[in-house]
Amino acid sequence: MKHIKLAILLPLSLSLSLGMPVLAAGSNCSNKDIACVSGGVGSTEREELQQQAGQYTLWLRTAASKSGAYLADIKVVVRDEKTKAVLLTTTLDGPWLFLALPDGRYEIEAHYHDKATRSDQIVKKISDIKKAGQRQMMMYFDASNVGELIYKPAS
Repeated sequence: MKHIKLAILLPLSLSLSLGMPVLAAGSNCSNKDIACVSGGVGSTEREELQQQAGQYTLWLRTAASKSGAYLADIKVVVRDEKTKAVLLTTTLDGPWLFLALPDGRYEIEAHYHDKATRSDQIVKKISDIKKAGQRQMMMYFDASNVGELIYKPAS
């Protein structure tokens, strides 16, 4: 039992000492420069992610354009808007992606592959991140395969 407690407390203490957001739910997608978490599958995970949302500066959600159903397995690339340098590449484990981006202007590019139509869609948006604030971003895709839709939010 002591080993289990240590395994849980060690990542928590490392996150706190490094000044990175503490991850309670979702999947950690952080790299050396950008802290992030993705997830949001199921109501429990969404609630846990919402509780830590304040630690992140950009909240991204992906959904089907017609139904509004949330989508997962979306590849996201974050670039510095001025230099076009890639800062982060990740594939979402759920419809939500929370990013701890420093002040700046970023291009967010999301890739969706529709397995039913064998087509690819790319959506690009620009976001300005300012000190002491959060931005929210929705990215919609024409999704034809109902099996890929993971959750339909209440109307």
